[in-house]
Amino acid sequence: MNLKNMKYWEKSIPFSQDEIKLDSFEKKRQFRYRLQDYMQRVFKYNQYKNKLVLEIGCGSGIDSLEFAKYGAKIVATDMTEKGTLVTNKYLKEKKYKGYIIRADGHNLPFKNSTIDCVYSFGVLHHIPDIKKILNEIKRVLKKGGEIAGMVYNRDSLLFAYSIVYLRGIKHGLLKKYSLDRILSMYSERNKGCPYTKAYTKEEIKKLLKKYFKNVKLSVEYNVIDTEKKRKVKIKVPEDYELGWHLIFKGRNQP
Repeated sequence: MNLKNMKYWEKSIPFSQDEIKLDSFEKKRQFRYRLQDYMQRVFKYNQYKNKLVLEIGCGSGIDSLEFAKYGAKIVATDMTEKGTLVTNKYLKEKKYKGYIIRADGHNLPFKNSTIDCVYSFGVLHHIPDIKKILNEIKRVLKKGGEIAGMVYNRDSLLFAYSIVYLRGIKHGLLKKYSLDRILSMYSERNKGCPYTKAYTKEEIKKLLKKYFKNVKLSVEYNVIDTEKKRKVKIKVPEDYELGWHLIFKGRNQP
């Protein structure tokens, strides 16, 4: 990753002190799982006791520590120095067992077939060479091991309203930039993300099925970004599947 991209992510660690002005880990944890209130139900962090869980892109470590809270053996990785330092701080504070490693998901420093579950929430859609990461995940997973995570949903209210209409049409950005570029510019709390791709359900399923079996998808998190506020929740029937988060799960081929 080039220096410009690294600088962006060093200042954009999700749920870090810079992003969320909360003074304790527990307050940040509560904020995260209240805001994204489907996560406990969908990912079932409490069902990985004694399993070796690798998180790719741990950010401030909230999800890694949630696995550890229920007895999972965690290895949290992040490409940023800040992410690893913040996660390590919280791990020690909570006295959970685990390892924090600064690592790039393109080249995971683990042996073949050693990990029970690879978890990556909101990371893979920022990787242009996603196939290389998926190859690495497949390599380190045990046979029958699980992959789980989230990517952004292109067929969502947020994409249609906040990206296409609000930014693209109302603000006139489609006169200067492609829709994909506008998405990257406004997908995160800090503007100007180097790369973001929103996937359709069919796209991510087709991609994941090249590497994993029993691929299952669900759509969560009905929100939009407005002029003044991010992630405003909107009531929409769940079967419309217009949420911003595409949840994926799969198993490594035996």
